[in-house]
Amino acid sequence: MDKYLTRENYGFLLGLIGVIIFSLTLPITRHLAQTGFTSLEIGFGRGFLAGLASILILLFKGHLKFENLPGRSDFTKLAITAIGVVFGFPIFTAVAMQTIPAGNGGIVLAAVPLSTAIFAGFLSEEKPSLRFWIIAILGFITVIIFRLLTTDSSLLNIGLGDLALFLCVLLGGMGYAQGGILGKKMSGWRVICWSLVISLPLVIPLALINFDFTHLAQIASDSPRTIMLFVFLCLFNNLIGFFFFYEGLGMGGVARVSQIDLFRPFLTFFFSVVFLGEKMSVIAVFFLLLIIVIVYSSKRSAIR
Repeated sequence: MDKYLTRENYGFLLGLIGVIIFSLTLPITRHLAQTGFTSLEIGFGRGFLAGLASILILLFKGHLKFENLPGRSDFTKLAITAIGVVFGFPIFTAVAMQTIPAGNGGIVLAAVPLSTAIFAGFLSEEKPSLRFWIIAILGFITVIIFRLLTTDSSLLNIGLGDLALFLCVLLGGMGYAQGGILGKKMSGWRVICWSLVISLPLVIPLALINFDFTHLAQIASDSPRTIMLFVFLCLFNNLIGFFFFYEGLGMGGVARVSQIDLFRPFLTFFFSVVFLGEKMSVIAVFFLLLIIVIVYSSKRSAIR
């Protein structure tokens, strides 16, 4: 039994738990957008509540003492992580979900593991081979073709939601990779907590400026369930999910464990069909399987 409970396998298990939590991001964000939340309210609100919770966690664990503060080099890496997972990914997913079905968005975000592996090569000592870079380019071309076939937009007239999803892939991969690299030297929960805390000086004023509190009170009165989903999105998808995901990346390796994120499109599709009543088209399933093959191929040649 112990041969199966290796450090790498345990990292894969933790990564899978994180991905299950992350797979709820698009369906919940889509629901919030349909109930009147703006993109900036969702994006900054996630960082605001998760950041406050992170302060409490660090206080409870005794990590806000001077001797436990991150060093200068770690602070820079935490800032890069925050740009990706505190600002970029939450805001641009909220923008995309204003116009794009959550299931289709989930397929495009199947390129995030590929993006994560690419950034792992830039930010760490991993050296991807030429074959890996060729497959990476094919992966991005594939998701572009998928979006062109499922929208009336042309390549020169793509929508704001498409651009937002591309930035999600780019910034999400950067934040996941840098956070996973940090997870090798500090616990995953510390990585995301500190990333959220150092973001608060920007997140708090931006959240206060962009939130319509009158509208928020109206939503709370009319639909307490919607507010509960918003809180869940903030605390689980922006905080607790990363406890597992970053810990898994640190234990099993960024390039390898990030491929667990391939399960996210399947799970996102499932939750979108169940909770939002979206339809799963044949072309969507075809491209989903094609992306899985491409990213799996990249995994086979990810590190030289």
